[in-house]
Amino acid sequence: MNVTKKNKEKILRGNTLQIYLMQHIQMTQGPNTDTYIYDLDEEFIDSLKLLSFDLDTFEAVEQIEDPILQRPKVAKDVNYYKSDLHRYNLKRSQNNLPPVDEDEFEKLIETQSIDSISGSESEGESGSEDDKANDEQEQKVKSLIKRLDSVTVSDDSVSASHLNTKSPFILFGSKSVTNDEAIGIYKASFPTIALNDPLGYLKHAQEQKGSMSAILMIGGGHFAGAIISHRRNDLKSINNKDSLKMQQVNVIASKTFHRYTTRRKQGGSQGTSDNSRGKAISAGSSIRRYNEKALAQEVRELLAQWSVYLRQCTAIYIRANGPTNKKVLIGYEGSPFEASDDRIRKLPFSTQRASLSEVKRSWVELTHYKIVALPKIETVNEKDPTKSTQEKSTNSNLKRTEGNEDDRRDKQIEEVLSILRKQKAPRLLKWVKDNQIDVDTYRIDTSAYAQAPTLLHYASANGLSHMIQILLINLKASPLVQNRAGRYPAELADQNTKRAFQIARYKLGESHCDWDKAKVLPARSKEEFDDEDRVKEEEERLAKQNLLKAEASKEVRNTSSMKSNQNDLTGLNEEQRLKLMREQRARAAEARLKR
Repeated sequence: MNVTKKNKEKILRGNTLQIYLMQHIQMTQGPNTDTYIYDLDEEFIDSLKLLSFDLDTFEAVEQIEDPILQRPKVAKDVNYYKSDLHRYNLKRSQNNLPPVDEDEFEKLIETQSIDSISGSESEGESGSEDDKANDEQEQKVKSLIKRLDSVTVSDDSVSASHLNTKSPFILFGSKSVTNDEAIGIYKASFPTIALNDPLGYLKHAQEQKGSMSAILMIGGGHFAGAIISHRRNDLKSINNKDSLKMQQVNVIASKTFHRYTTRRKQGGSQGTSDNSRGKAISAGSSIRRYNEKALAQEVRELLAQWSVYLRQCTAIYIRANGPTNKKVLIGYEGSPFEASDDRIRKLPFSTQRASLSEVKRSWVELTHYKIVALPKIETVNEKDPTKSTQEKSTNSNLKRTEGNEDDRRDKQIEEVLSILRKQKAPRLLKWVKDNQIDVDTYRIDTSAYAQAPTLLHYASANGLSHMIQILLINLKASPLVQNRAGRYPAELADQNTKRAFQIARYKLGESHCDWDKAKVLPARSKEEFDDEDRVKEEEERLAKQNLLKAEASKEVRNTSSMKSNQNDLTGLNEEQRLKLMREQRARAAEARLKR
């Protein structure tokens, strides 16, 4: 086959692009070509240095090299984290004490007196020698741990820890990254018992490759779950559809469900709406309630089917939107795992809609290390000693919040409008006081509320009579503020809502403001309106009674007329009688139409 010059260039460009992609993947993965924490190279792990941070400033500092406080080099494997030695060292670390090695631990056990241990078995109790020896060992360990509770250590003895950051990562130093960067691995990737020795856990992480973990996501009527093996699929090719890391996720079992439970264009689930407002009565709400129960039943049946897998999982990661969804997965009767299970952990990052693809992406995000920036602190500028750290921090906070100012204002507006719509007077008064709001200058003048720039305009336009009086009488809102069209709040009110302005005018008095300029009708008290309403109701009641009486008397007359007509029909033949009755019915129909 002849290859033209143009085709050669295309092939060359294609090969160059593929080489570039491979190099880019290697560069973004970091110093090691494999970033998967269960497949890290031993040499790379040995090059890592666990970074510690100052408790007050979160600044990276060097560990104290005091021989008394140095951590003994203890050879650890997976079984170490299940041993009494680890339990004892864990308690020592909580008391800011250095750990001990196995020889020291044995000496402490030997010197521990059994007689001083409360609750020890008597010599006369039955049981094998091995059982007694195990019980004695357990009692001695408990006694050692209990003694640590009475130990007090100076706060200055240990000043740094690798957990003194708000970051979701545990940070490691490496020669392969710059001084301002670190290798970050999610804290959620480590078991609770391994958080005090993450490097030791990483060295033996490959022994966990035969284990598995679970990821369960639920929210918005969507559920996705998977049991994932720590041993990856053996793939080396690049697929355009999914990333190589996504393809390597070894899913043992997976399932997704979807039910219509979310109230479209209204936000939130049907259950949330029912709990806050009471049960709605509509076909859609009934369907959503049924689907919520069906989804919970389907998910729990699936978890029961996966109970064998879940018992073998070393970690169960859960993402559930809200307490209702969380109860679908945890804490129900017959659950395959307890709510207090140490394996249950939250995903430490945001996720999208629950799907199998999102579950796999979350596993990739969770189990591959990242190159992250080190935590930094603000320092005082030597050239400008008058400018304090607090001032610099304030300026940086202002810059950081500029981008989110609009979002916060929108949320604040929606919050106060929700209070107004629900006509919660105490909440409105508290909200104004807490936020230090001037009700005359505070604007909700957005595109959605163009004709209602103030709270008083909004209350008036939406017929919120009670809130109008609260704004005018309690908060002293001015009725003289105009909107873009030059209209006052009272001009946006309907006939019933205008009463609230008149009552406020009556209570505040004529000297309060120029009520006539504000287009407020003459002042009247609430009692006057109540008396007027009672008079109108009485007049309407009497009018209805008179109408009923007139209808009743008319019915009586019609009945008597019908009886007299029946008497007049006795002298007529059949044809004449039918003709007369037809005429009577026609006249009666005409009379009804006229009425």
